[in-house]
Amino acid sequence: MPLLVFATITARPGAEANLKTSLLELVEQVRTEEACQLYELYQSAEHPERFIMHERWDNEAGLLAHDQMPHMKAFGEQAKDWLAGPAELTKVNL
Repeated sequence: MPLLVFATITARPGAEANLKTSLLELVEQVRTEEACQLYELYQSAEHPERFIMHERWDNEAGLLAHDQMPHMKAFGEQAKDWLAGPAELTKVNL
């Protein structure tokens, strides 16, 4: 069953540009994952420190595999000082 995910990612003050650049690079890598149907990044117009990742996965297993990908681990290490906290996930089953 396809799974939608909305991930809200918040940058620390002053880290918005670095985080956005890194997220845009990540988008290109994630889109090559087998279970990824959609992976798009948006930045809030009202709160520019907030980014929303709109994701669609083949299923929950695809999302779990995504979390273990080397590029996700590399992003986590690179962005740790730019993040205000962990991403907030909202999952929707279709």
